[in-house]
Amino acid sequence: MTGGNGHEQDLAAIGEVMGRLGAAFATLSPDGVAQLYTADADWTNAFGTSRKGGAQIEAYLAGLFADRHFAAGKPLGPPQADIRLLTADVAVAKTYLERAGQQTADGATMAVRRNFSLKVFTREPDGWKIASDIYMDARDDSTLGG
Repeated sequence: MTGGNGHEQDLAAIGEVMGRLGAAFATLSPDGVAQLYTADADWTNAFGTSRKGGAQIEAYLAGLFADRHFAAGKPLGPPQADIRLLTADVAVAKTYLERAGQQTADGATMAVRRNFSLKVFTREPDGWKIASDIYMDARDDSTLGG
């Protein structure tokens, strides 16, 4: 992919979509989230819950954001993001966010939740949209011996 103004405009447009999604999480308001995703987008959270399409994703987030256990947490800072354009019409974005005070479904408080996401973006006629979004929580690595 070549650099230049188009490249920078695409990165800025993708950043805008990510900013709007981040604002929804920060304000616990899912309004408008459906428009950030393709109609057939796939979305999976860190616990394996999956939804299909922007409308289902927005509806799920409405319930999540209303849950007092999720709402108890606050981000420790802005998310870190790395965006790569793979082709003129496909990009990926990897994010990382730390959230303190979030609670599990049974009310136990997590000290710090370390969460990654990987988003696949596609260029649609009305702009960049998320076509696939998957989240995972970081845990201490226990697969390698010390």
